[in-house]
Amino acid sequence: MKIYDLSENIAFSDEKPIKRHFLNAKGFHAALICLKKGIELSPHPEGYAVLLTVLKGKGEFTDSNGVVSLEKNQSIYIKKDEIRGIKANSDLVILGIQDRHKKEC
Repeated sequence: MKIYDLSENIAFSDEKPIKRHFLNAKGFHAALICLKKGIELSPHPEGYAVLLTVLKGKGEFTDSNGVVSLEKNQSIYIKKDEIRGIKANSDLVILGIQDRHKKEC
């Protein structure tokens, strides 16, 4: 068993989101994403599905259905190849669990 202290990975930048990967397991990948108030990750498609859970703060999350506001202990699931974006309304800390299943031959 390995225990992860996520507080060790919290870091903010005045210019960009900070993403700290802490687990790369078979089938999924986990990272902590930190955005200082006002920082935005523009909507873009990604080649993997992701579950984003707010650990601290509030933010606006964009997917193909539009924009939703989430705060501490709320999550959003975004499918593979679907657009995603984030805007921090306050200092925002997010746990991201990426579905990284490998294609079978």
